[in-house]
Amino acid sequence: MELRLFPKHTGIWEGTYTRIDAAGNKIDQWKSRLTIRMFDGNKYHQVNQYFWPDGYEECHDFGVCTFNEKGELIFDNERIQGKAWETGDSVVLVWTYKNRPGSKLFEMIDLIGEGHHRIRTWKWSEGDIFQGNTMIEERRVAFENEIPETFWEELPYKRTKGPSRSDH
Repeated sequence: MELRLFPKHTGIWEGTYTRIDAAGNKIDQWKSRLTIRMFDGNKYHQVNQYFWPDGYEECHDFGVCTFNEKGELIFDNERIQGKAWETGDSVVLVWTYKNRPGSKLFEMIDLIGEGHHRIRTWKWSEGDIFQGNTMIEERRVAFENEIPETFWEELPYKRTKGPSRSDH
């Protein structure tokens, strides 16, 4: 299996998430740090860290996920279930939050410029009701080979347990 886009998204990305409701009103905003690696040919590991202005933090480890024979990344962990795939110049994801039955999110990720800047959008739905969008802008601050090994060693102590502010 030859993946063209996923390897370009590895490394550490820092940015801002801005959540807006269906009427276009800003309802939340937070900083982010995503750490992504690929290994053993078809294994993918992503960790999202979120930081709010009031000092609240979250760390979501999506675990080691694998690609199926069609090149789709399948994820199923305690928080979310879904899949991602490459199409054209974009990575597309569709998933649901397990704690919100009936939720469905549609995400598109694109690299712009020289590939160190990426833009992402999530469209939220609950049943047949549009809930709004999340707009994400990120810059690569490190390549995959620059991720400190200590990050992965310390990860079990950083993971968020319990309710999440970011999935509301």
